[in-house]
Amino acid sequence: MRIADLTVRDLRLAFGQLFAALLFFVLVWKILSPFLPALVWAAILVYATWPLTLSLRRHWPPFLAAGGATLMLALIFILPVLFLSITLGTELHHVLTRLAQHDAQTLISQSLSNHAWLQDLFKQLPASWRAQWRPAALSPDLSAWAGRIGMLAGSVGRLAALLMLVLITAFFFYRYGLELLEQLRRFVHQVLGQRGDAYLQTVASTIRAVIYGILATAVAQGALAGLGYWATGLHAPVLLAVVTLLFSFLPFGTPLVWGSASIWLLVQGHTWAGIGLALWGALVVSWIDNLIRPLVISSAVHIPFLLVLFGVLGGILAFGLLGLFLGPVILAILLAIWREWLQPAQKSEV
Repeated sequence: MRIADLTVRDLRLAFGQLFAALLFFVLVWKILSPFLPALVWAAILVYATWPLTLSLRRHWPPFLAAGGATLMLALIFILPVLFLSITLGTELHHVLTRLAQHDAQTLISQSLSNHAWLQDLFKQLPASWRAQWRPAALSPDLSAWAGRIGMLAGSVGRLAALLMLVLITAFFFYRYGLELLEQLRRFVHQVLGQRGDAYLQTVASTIRAVIYGILATAVAQGALAGLGYWATGLHAPVLLAVVTLLFSFLPFGTPLVWGSASIWLLVQGHTWAGIGLALWGALVVSWIDNLIRPLVISSAVHIPFLLVLFGVLGGILAFGLLGLFLGPVILAILLAIWREWLQPAQKSEV
Protein backbone atom coordinates (compact mmCIF):
# COMPACT_ATOMS: atom_id res chain seq x y z
CA MET A 1 0.00 0.00 0.00
CA ARG A 2 2.82 2.35 0.81
CA ILE A 3 4.52 1.57 -2.48
CA ALA A 4 1.31 2.39 -4.35
CA ASP A 5 0.92 5.63 -2.41
CA LEU A 6 4.51 6.58 -3.11
CA THR A 7 4.03 5.83 -6.79
CA VAL A 8 0.92 7.98 -6.95
CA ARG A 9 2.72 10.78 -5.15
CA ASP A 10 5.66 10.48 -7.54
CA LEU A 11 3.32 10.62 -10.53
CA ARG A 12 1.50 13.62 -9.11
CA LEU A 13 4.82 15.34 -8.43
CA ALA A 14 6.10 14.55 -11.91
CA PHE A 15 2.91 15.84 -13.58
CA GLY A 16 2.98 18.91 -11.36
CA GLN A 17 6.58 19.67 -12.30
CA LEU A 18 5.81 19.07 -15.99
CA PHE A 19 2.80 21.39 -15.85
CA ALA A 20 4.82 24.06 -14.04
CA ALA A 21 7.63 23.78 -16.59
CA LEU A 22 5.22 24.02 -19.52
CA LEU A 23 3.47 26.99 -17.96
CA PHE A 24 6.81 28.68 -17.34
CA PHE A 25 7.98 28.19 -20.93
CA VAL A 26 4.63 29.39 -22.29
CA LEU A 27 4.99 32.58 -20.26
CA VAL A 28 8.57 33.03 -21.42
CA TRP A 29 7.47 32.54 -25.04
CA LYS A 30 4.63 35.01 -24.54
CA ILE A 31 7.09 37.64 -23.33
CA LEU A 32 9.92 37.09 -25.80
CA SER A 33 8.08 36.08 -29.01
CA PRO A 34 7.55 39.69 -30.19
CA PHE A 35 11.31 40.24 -30.00
CA LEU A 36 12.49 36.99 -31.60
CA PRO A 37 12.87 38.52 -35.09
CA ALA A 38 15.12 41.23 -33.66
CA LEU A 39 17.16 38.66 -31.73
CA VAL A 40 17.61 36.37 -34.74
CA TRP A 41 18.47 39.22 -37.13
CA ALA A 42 20.95 40.66 -34.65
CA ALA A 43 22.61 37.26 -34.23
CA ILE A 44 22.87 36.78 -38.01
CA LEU A 45 24.27 40.26 -38.67
CA VAL A 46 26.75 40.06 -35.80
CA TYR A 47 27.96 36.67 -36.99
CA ALA A 48 28.31 38.00 -40.55
CA THR A 49 30.32 41.05 -39.49
CA TRP A 50 32.30 39.48 -36.64
CA PRO A 51 35.56 39.14 -38.64
CA LEU A 52 35.42 42.88 -39.42
CA THR A 53 35.37 43.73 -35.72
CA LEU A 54 38.44 41.73 -34.69
CA SER A 55 40.76 44.71 -35.14
CA LEU A 56 38.46 46.86 -33.02
CA ARG A 57 38.51 44.26 -30.25
CA ARG A 58 42.31 44.14 -30.35
CA HIS A 59 42.88 47.90 -30.06
CA TRP A 60 39.85 49.21 -28.13
CA PRO A 61 38.30 48.35 -24.79
CA PRO A 62 35.39 45.87 -25.06
CA PHE A 63 32.69 48.49 -24.51
CA LEU A 64 34.07 50.90 -27.13
CA ALA A 65 34.74 48.06 -29.56
CA ALA A 66 31.11 46.91 -29.27
CA GLY A 67 29.91 50.48 -29.80
CA GLY A 68 32.11 50.96 -32.86
CA ALA A 69 30.99 47.64 -34.34
CA THR A 70 27.34 48.55 -33.80
CA LEU A 71 27.85 51.91 -35.53
CA MET A 72 29.53 50.13 -38.44
CA LEU A 73 26.60 47.70 -38.63
CA ALA A 74 24.15 50.61 -38.75
CA LEU A 75 26.06 52.34 -41.53
CA ILE A 76 26.45 49.19 -43.64
CA PHE A 77 23.10 47.45 -43.23
CA ILE A 78 20.45 49.14 -41.12
CA LEU A 79 20.36 52.69 -42.46
CA PRO A 80 20.33 51.69 -46.17
CA VAL A 81 17.45 49.27 -45.57
CA LEU A 82 15.48 51.92 -43.71
CA PHE A 83 16.16 54.51 -46.42
CA LEU A 84 15.12 52.13 -49.21
CA SER A 85 11.94 51.18 -47.34
CA ILE A 86 10.93 54.79 -46.78
CA THR A 87 11.70 55.76 -50.37
CA LEU A 88 9.92 52.72 -51.78
CA GLY A 89 6.72 53.25 -49.81
CA THR A 90 6.57 56.98 -50.50
CA GLU A 91 7.24 56.73 -54.22
CA LEU A 92 4.79 53.89 -54.80
CA HIS A 93 2.07 55.73 -52.94
CA HIS A 94 2.74 58.87 -54.99
CA VAL A 95 2.73 57.05 -58.34
CA LEU A 96 -0.41 55.04 -57.66
CA THR A 97 -2.25 58.07 -56.36
CA ARG A 98 -1.46 59.98 -59.56
CA LEU A 99 -2.47 57.04 -61.72
CA ALA A 100 -5.77 56.84 -59.88
CA GLN A 101 -6.57 60.42 -60.98
CA HIS A 102 -5.91 59.89 -64.70
CA ASP A 103 -7.69 58.20 -67.54
CA ALA A 104 -5.90 54.93 -68.31
CA GLN A 105 -7.07 55.10 -71.94
CA THR A 106 -5.37 58.48 -72.32
CA LEU A 107 -2.19 57.12 -70.75
CA ILE A 108 -2.19 54.18 -73.14
CA SER A 109 -2.77 56.45 -76.14
CA GLN A 110 0.08 58.72 -75.06
CA SER A 111 2.43 55.81 -74.46
CA LEU A 112 1.72 54.42 -77.95
CA SER A 113 1.78 57.75 -79.75
CA ASN A 114 4.75 56.69 -81.84
CA HIS A 115 3.08 53.48 -82.97
CA ALA A 116 -0.09 54.23 -84.90
CA TRP A 117 -0.76 50.58 -85.73
CA LEU A 118 -0.90 49.71 -82.03
CA GLN A 119 -3.35 52.57 -81.47
CA ASP A 120 -5.54 51.24 -84.26
CA LEU A 121 -5.36 47.77 -82.74
CA PHE A 122 -6.44 49.18 -79.37
CA LYS A 123 -9.37 50.99 -81.01
CA GLN A 124 -10.50 47.71 -82.58
CA LEU A 125 -11.01 46.14 -79.17
CA PRO A 126 -14.63 45.62 -78.08
CA ALA A 127 -16.22 48.64 -76.45
CA SER A 128 -16.84 46.65 -73.28
CA TRP A 129 -13.10 46.03 -72.97
CA ARG A 130 -12.16 49.62 -73.64
CA ALA A 131 -14.78 50.72 -71.10
CA GLN A 132 -12.78 48.98 -68.40
CA TRP A 133 -10.11 51.66 -68.82
CA ARG A 134 -12.40 54.56 -67.91
CA PRO A 135 -11.36 56.56 -64.85
CA ALA A 136 -14.44 55.44 -62.95
CA ALA A 137 -13.61 51.80 -63.55
CA LEU A 138 -9.90 52.06 -62.84
CA SER A 139 -9.65 54.59 -60.05
CA PRO A 140 -11.22 52.50 -57.24
CA ASP A 141 -8.76 49.66 -57.76
CA LEU A 142 -5.76 51.95 -57.95
CA SER A 143 -7.01 53.96 -55.01
CA ALA A 144 -7.29 50.77 -53.01
CA TRP A 145 -3.74 49.85 -53.93
CA ALA A 146 -2.60 53.37 -53.12
CA GLY A 147 -4.22 52.98 -49.72
CA ARG A 148 -2.45 49.69 -49.14
CA ILE A 149 0.89 51.19 -50.12
CA GLY A 150 0.12 54.13 -47.87
CA MET A 151 -0.40 51.71 -45.00
CA LEU A 152 2.93 50.13 -45.90
CA ALA A 153 4.60 53.52 -45.81
CA GLY A 154 2.91 54.21 -42.49
CA SER A 155 4.40 51.05 -41.03
CA VAL A 156 7.90 52.44 -41.49
CA GLY A 157 7.77 53.49 -37.85
CA ARG A 158 7.41 49.88 -36.79
CA LEU A 159 10.27 48.95 -39.08
CA ALA A 160 12.42 51.66 -37.52
CA ALA A 161 11.55 50.34 -34.04
CA LEU A 162 12.52 46.81 -35.10
CA LEU A 163 15.83 48.03 -36.53
CA MET A 164 16.52 49.94 -33.33
CA LEU A 165 15.95 46.76 -31.32
CA VAL A 166 18.30 44.94 -33.71
CA LEU A 167 21.00 47.53 -33.10
CA ILE A 168 20.58 47.44 -29.31
CA THR A 169 20.67 43.63 -29.32
CA ALA A 170 23.66 43.62 -31.67
CA PHE A 171 25.61 45.85 -29.27
CA PHE A 172 25.26 43.30 -26.46
CA PHE A 173 26.04 40.44 -28.83
CA TYR A 174 29.23 42.23 -29.88
CA ARG A 175 30.09 42.86 -26.22
CA TYR A 176 29.26 39.43 -24.79
CA GLY A 177 29.21 37.30 -27.95
CA LEU A 178 32.07 35.00 -26.99
CA GLU A 179 30.58 34.32 -23.54
CA LEU A 180 27.12 33.67 -25.02
CA LEU A 181 28.56 31.36 -27.65
CA GLU A 182 30.42 29.35 -25.03
CA GLN A 183 27.26 29.03 -22.93
CA LEU A 184 25.29 27.93 -25.99
CA ARG A 185 27.94 25.36 -26.86
CA ARG A 186 27.87 23.95 -23.32
CA PHE A 187 24.06 23.80 -23.33
CA VAL A 188 23.91 22.00 -26.68
CA HIS A 189 26.67 19.66 -25.56
CA GLN A 190 24.70 18.72 -22.42
CA VAL A 191 21.52 18.10 -24.42
CA LEU A 192 22.95 16.35 -27.49
CA GLY A 193 26.37 15.23 -26.34
CA GLN A 194 29.24 15.17 -28.81
CA ARG A 195 26.82 15.58 -31.73
CA GLY A 196 26.00 19.12 -30.62
CA ASP A 197 29.31 20.52 -31.87
CA ALA A 198 28.67 19.12 -35.35
CA TYR A 199 25.18 20.64 -35.45
CA LEU A 200 26.47 24.04 -34.36
CA GLN A 201 29.14 23.86 -37.04
CA THR A 202 26.45 23.03 -39.60
CA VAL A 203 24.40 26.06 -38.54
CA ALA A 204 27.43 28.36 -38.72
CA SER A 205 28.52 27.07 -42.13
CA THR A 206 24.99 27.37 -43.57
CA ILE A 207 24.52 30.94 -42.35
CA ARG A 208 27.89 31.90 -43.81
CA ALA A 209 26.95 30.26 -47.12
CA VAL A 210 23.59 32.06 -47.21
CA ILE A 211 25.35 35.39 -46.72
CA TYR A 212 27.75 34.60 -49.57
CA GLY A 213 24.79 33.54 -51.70
CA ILE A 214 22.95 36.81 -51.04
CA LEU A 215 25.99 38.88 -52.00
CA ALA A 216 26.67 36.82 -55.14
CA THR A 217 23.02 37.05 -56.19
CA ALA A 218 22.95 40.81 -55.66
CA VAL A 219 26.04 41.33 -57.81
CA ALA A 220 24.71 39.04 -60.56
CA GLN A 221 21.29 40.70 -60.61
CA GLY A 222 22.81 44.18 -60.71
CA ALA A 223 25.14 43.23 -63.58
CA LEU A 224 22.43 41.52 -65.63
CA ALA A 225 19.96 44.32 -65.04
CA GLY A 226 22.62 46.87 -66.03
CA LEU A 227 23.13 44.98 -69.28
CA GLY A 228 19.41 45.21 -69.96
CA TYR A 229 19.32 48.93 -69.16
CA TRP A 230 22.24 49.55 -71.52
CA ALA A 231 20.75 47.46 -74.33
CA THR A 232 17.40 49.28 -74.18
CA GLY A 233 19.06 52.71 -74.31
CA LEU A 234 18.20 53.95 -70.84
CA HIS A 235 20.26 56.82 -69.45
CA ALA A 236 22.68 56.09 -66.60
CA PRO A 237 22.55 52.27 -66.84
CA VAL A 238 25.35 51.93 -64.28
CA LEU A 239 23.40 53.96 -61.71
CA LEU A 240 20.28 51.89 -62.36
CA ALA A 241 22.35 48.72 -62.00
CA VAL A 242 23.60 49.87 -58.59
CA VAL A 243 20.03 50.69 -57.52
CA THR A 244 18.93 47.23 -58.67
CA LEU A 245 21.78 45.69 -56.65
CA LEU A 246 20.67 47.53 -53.52
CA PHE A 247 17.00 46.67 -54.01
CA SER A 248 17.91 42.99 -54.45
CA PHE A 249 18.40 42.80 -50.67
CA LEU A 250 14.67 43.51 -50.23
CA PRO A 251 12.01 40.85 -50.89
CA PHE A 252 10.81 41.25 -54.50
CA GLY A 253 12.85 44.43 -54.74
CA THR A 254 14.43 44.03 -58.19
CA PRO A 255 11.09 43.92 -60.10
CA LEU A 256 10.31 47.35 -58.70
CA VAL A 257 13.42 48.75 -60.44
CA TRP A 258 13.36 47.02 -63.82
CA GLY A 259 9.55 47.11 -63.81
CA SER A 260 9.54 50.88 -63.31
CA ALA A 261 12.14 51.25 -66.06
CA SER A 262 10.00 49.14 -68.40
CA ILE A 263 6.92 51.26 -67.71
CA TRP A 264 8.96 54.40 -68.32
CA LEU A 265 10.05 53.09 -71.72
CA LEU A 266 6.46 52.24 -72.63
CA VAL A 267 5.21 55.67 -71.60
CA GLN A 268 7.95 57.31 -73.68
CA GLY A 269 6.80 55.35 -76.73
CA HIS A 270 9.65 52.80 -76.80
CA THR A 271 7.25 49.87 -76.83
CA TRP A 272 9.53 47.05 -77.92
CA ALA A 273 12.33 48.22 -75.64
CA GLY A 274 9.93 48.31 -72.70
CA ILE A 275 8.56 44.86 -73.47
CA GLY A 276 12.07 43.49 -73.99
CA LEU A 277 13.31 44.90 -70.69
CA ALA A 278 10.27 43.50 -68.88
CA LEU A 279 10.90 40.04 -70.34
CA TRP A 280 14.62 40.27 -69.56
CA GLY A 281 13.88 41.28 -65.99
CA ALA A 282 11.26 38.58 -65.43
CA LEU A 283 13.01 35.69 -67.17
CA VAL A 284 16.66 36.46 -66.37
CA VAL A 285 17.24 39.08 -63.66
CA SER A 286 14.61 37.89 -61.17
CA TRP A 287 14.87 34.20 -62.03
CA ILE A 288 18.64 34.11 -61.52
CA ASP A 289 17.94 34.57 -57.81
CA ASN A 290 16.55 31.02 -57.70
CA LEU A 291 19.70 29.64 -59.32
CA ILE A 292 22.77 31.43 -57.92
CA ARG A 293 21.80 31.52 -54.25
CA PRO A 294 21.00 27.79 -53.90
CA LEU A 295 24.03 26.93 -56.04
CA VAL A 296 26.40 28.93 -53.82
CA ILE A 297 24.89 27.50 -50.63
CA SER A 298 24.93 23.90 -51.86
CA SER A 299 28.55 24.13 -53.02
CA ALA A 300 29.69 25.77 -49.77
CA VAL A 301 28.06 23.39 -47.29
CA HIS A 302 27.81 20.26 -49.51
CA ILE A 303 24.02 20.07 -49.48
CA PRO A 304 22.06 18.90 -52.55
CA PHE A 305 20.96 21.77 -54.75
CA LEU A 306 17.28 20.74 -54.70
CA LEU A 307 17.22 20.64 -50.90
CA VAL A 308 18.72 24.13 -50.69
CA LEU A 309 16.22 25.41 -53.27
CA PHE A 310 13.33 24.05 -51.23
CA GLY A 311 14.89 25.48 -48.07
CA VAL A 312 15.21 28.99 -49.53
CA LEU A 313 11.77 29.16 -51.15
CA GLY A 314 9.95 27.29 -48.39
CA GLY A 315 11.69 29.32 -45.70
CA ILE A 316 10.62 32.60 -47.32
CA LEU A 317 7.03 31.37 -47.62
CA ALA A 318 6.98 30.20 -44.00
CA PHE A 319 8.96 32.90 -42.19
CA GLY A 320 9.26 35.81 -44.62
CA LEU A 321 12.68 37.33 -45.22
CA LEU A 322 14.01 35.66 -42.08
CA GLY A 323 13.23 32.30 -43.70
CA LEU A 324 16.02 33.00 -46.17
CA PHE A 325 18.35 31.91 -43.34
CA LEU A 326 16.07 29.64 -41.29
CA GLY A 327 14.96 27.45 -44.20
CA PRO A 328 18.44 26.31 -45.34
CA VAL A 329 19.66 26.01 -41.74
CA ILE A 330 16.76 23.75 -40.70
CA LEU A 331 17.14 21.51 -43.74
CA ALA A 332 20.92 21.40 -43.28
CA ILE A 333 20.44 20.15 -39.70
CA LEU A 334 17.89 17.65 -40.97
CA LEU A 335 20.41 16.36 -43.52
CA ALA A 336 23.13 16.13 -40.85
CA ILE A 337 20.80 14.07 -38.61
CA TRP A 338 19.86 11.85 -41.54
CA ARG A 339 23.50 11.17 -42.43
CA GLU A 340 24.34 10.44 -38.81
CA TRP A 341 21.52 7.93 -38.53
CA LEU A 342 22.71 6.19 -41.67
CA GLN A 343 26.29 5.76 -40.41
CA PRO A 344 25.62 2.88 -37.93
CA ALA A 345 23.65 1.01 -40.60
CA GLN A 346 26.45 1.45 -43.11
CA LYS A 347 29.06 0.25 -40.58
CA SER A 348 26.99 -2.79 -39.68
CA GLU A 349 26.66 -3.75 -43.35
CA VAL A 350 30.45 -3.64 -43.68
